[in-house]
Amino acid sequence: MFDNVEEYKKFLQEHQLPVLEGVPDPGQWYRVPVPGAICAGGSPYWGYMRKGTEPGLIVFFVGGGVSLNAYTAARPTRLGAQEENFYVDDKALQFNDLAFNRGIFDDTPDNPFRNWSFIFVSYATGDFHVGNGDYHYTAKDGSPAVLHHHGYSNYSGLMEQATKHLSTPTKLLITGTSGGAFGAAALTSDVMSYFPECRDVTCCPDSALLLNDEWKTIAQNIWQVSERIWEPLQGPNICLDWMRTLYAEKGNDVRYLYINSIRDTAFAMYQHYIDQGTLEVKREQCLQFEKDLKEMVDALKSEIPGIGIFLFDNPIGEMYSESMGTTHTLIHDPEFYRPVKHGTSLRDWLWSAVNGNVYDAGLDLLEG
Repeated sequence: MFDNVEEYKKFLQEHQLPVLEGVPDPGQWYRVPVPGAICAGGSPYWGYMRKGTEPGLIVFFVGGGVSLNAYTAARPTRLGAQEENFYVDDKALQFNDLAFNRGIFDDTPDNPFRNWSFIFVSYATGDFHVGNGDYHYTAKDGSPAVLHHHGYSNYSGLMEQATKHLSTPTKLLITGTSGGAFGAAALTSDVMSYFPECRDVTCCPDSALLLNDEWKTIAQNIWQVSERIWEPLQGPNICLDWMRTLYAEKGNDVRYLYINSIRDTAFAMYQHYIDQGTLEVKREQCLQFEKDLKEMVDALKSEIPGIGIFLFDNPIGEMYSESMGTTHTLIHDPEFYRPVKHGTSLRDWLWSAVNGNVYDAGLDLLEG
């Protein structure tokens, strides 16, 4: 569609969403500036909102990698760059203007969520939306640099701005994809505090499985999160620890869901970096991910009564066919509407769940 990066940048400028000023028009997406909030590199941060015509609300944490140490901090994603990159920062923020025409955000009549309100929590800090500090490191050129891990303050500032325009929802869905799925698990209780009168709440991480024995150290020393966020981190599975904590706090006041593909290529690649030090997609890592996912699903099912699981195995494409890798995330994808191999679409499963009919789909994919 575009011959070069400059053409794409021009297209982005021409399709920039309006900045929220005054009262929002129902059905219109807006950029929402957050006073004092900054991205990883120090530029101003903004999120998004849309006021719907129905009383449901989705708080969506978008993903975009993660920074774990000085090496990853020095390698943010750059458009067109053919080198290792680990997280999106300031440069990626404007791309969100084009994010609202697919998946759960689509205005198509086939989308039962199309008239709900949305708060879209942009991600440009590499910290799963939970960071509270500045991390000093050395850039690739040898100069001193700072990564502003301000994910939590950015999120909370956005919530303060957006909720001025929204009434208490009758249904609240807190979800996110990839890095944002971890944020949804960590911050569901926090989001609920903005709507204390809402009694119908669903937490649904879409794709959140990375194993690292150093999560607590990273959370404390790199992201500098609050104690209530790092204290529950006892093992290598950060999402599982946060989901356990949410259930211990909220019990049946929350409806619990979890989505993942069975050999998630993106997570297998990040896991290869954590385990081996390089970003590579390896067949053995994808197969190991499937085993790790089964352990996680078994733990979720045994520790969180009534949780609903949706698994899928959509192939990633010919490039990764040898690895047996599967696609990464589904809720923000055109495939949201289409039935997967087990015959159920994520749209139908999720809509059923938020309306009280929670069930599992695809568990047999892990039995092969």
